[in-house]
Amino acid sequence: MEFDTHYGVVIHQDFIPLYADDNYAKIFGYTSAQDILGLKSILELIDPEAHDIAAHTYYALMSGIEKPQVRSYINRNRLGQLMNVLSIEHVVEWQGRPALQITIVDLTENITLNKNLQQSEFRYRQLVNGSLQGILIHRKFSPLFCNQAFASLLGYPNRQSVIELPSILDVIDPDYRTRRQEAYSALFDQKITPHPVEIKCVHLSGKTVWVKLLESIIDWEGQPAVQVTVIDITESYQLKQKFEQQIHLDYLTQVFHRRGMLHNAQAKYNEKAAQTPQLYCVIMGLDELKQINHLYGHVMGDKALINFAQHCQSKLADDDLLGRWSGDEFIALIKAGSNNIARSIAESIRHSIEDSELIDPQSGKHIRFSASVGISKWQTDDTIENLILRADSALELARAQVTNQLVMV
Repeated sequence: MEFDTHYGVVIHQDFIPLYADDNYAKIFGYTSAQDILGLKSILELIDPEAHDIAAHTYYALMSGIEKPQVRSYINRNRLGQLMNVLSIEHVVEWQGRPALQITIVDLTENITLNKNLQQSEFRYRQLVNGSLQGILIHRKFSPLFCNQAFASLLGYPNRQSVIELPSILDVIDPDYRTRRQEAYSALFDQKITPHPVEIKCVHLSGKTVWVKLLESIIDWEGQPAVQVTVIDITESYQLKQKFEQQIHLDYLTQVFHRRGMLHNAQAKYNEKAAQTPQLYCVIMGLDELKQINHLYGHVMGDKALINFAQHCQSKLADDDLLGRWSGDEFIALIKAGSNNIARSIAESIRHSIEDSELIDPQSGKHIRFSASVGISKWQTDDTIENLILRADSALELARAQVTNQLVMV
């Protein structure tokens, strides 16, 4: 049985085909490249469950968030039959505009062959040992085989050092182990179809490695086992995280903006409502911003806001959240053991701002400013929105009195 792989090339923009060769068309059961160019979208060739992943990957590549790489996909041919393919990506220029060139390698025959390893195990080992992708075979997470690419990806000196692990779960981050065990059972029970998954693994050195994996059932020495194809996506994952973080930051003060604050607060606390009895919301308003803008200009007003944010950040713990809530208001979600401790944290912010000053470079005048503060505490069956509303009301009460006041509700 031959191990020849079939490959073809397509170029597209927003999944609209611009170019395809005949090999690409024949891989998917079409007669010629013209059949591919007649498609409204090449998403028709991708399994529907992978459409979102393909779309996300395309826009990440075209925006520079991710670098072109080799990925595994489940595609469908013209008859609707599932195909296992490798997608090799290149960003190219097409008539003055960037486009995505994909070289598809059809591995369907190879994976079919893998199910009958008793007949060609030696040649299978030759194929996967030369693969740039990490490949692991395990049964109930007991490693049976891996190639050098898999061992190197996780920092192991050779394949044997991986095979000797008592359980491949040892290289998976603890937060992801239960899900992999559930997926293993579901795969054998045919409750799920193979699809790419991103998980967090642990390098031998202890550092984090993010991988994309695709699992499938094969026959290994006469018994079923799981083959895992793994790609290192650590760099692209970190770039994506950095990008996602940047889009949630206020451009001036580099703390969360309003939408970013709500997004992170809801992700962090809404699912843990029962564990948040010591959560407090602190909203702080810069009292003199309008006056500073009027007397010294918006450049000094911006400097005051940056200074304000820095003072707030310096008094908060690493686990606290800080954001710019509106023009002159900042919001913090903090953990504190009691009302007195929460008040003390807020007071330390207020006093540090009160003691700070800026110097106007044109007039040489010293500019001082203060903050009014409102605080609310998490209540039984509370929501983030209600917690913030109460703190906002407390700030209004503080500002209704005189400047530089603190009100707690």
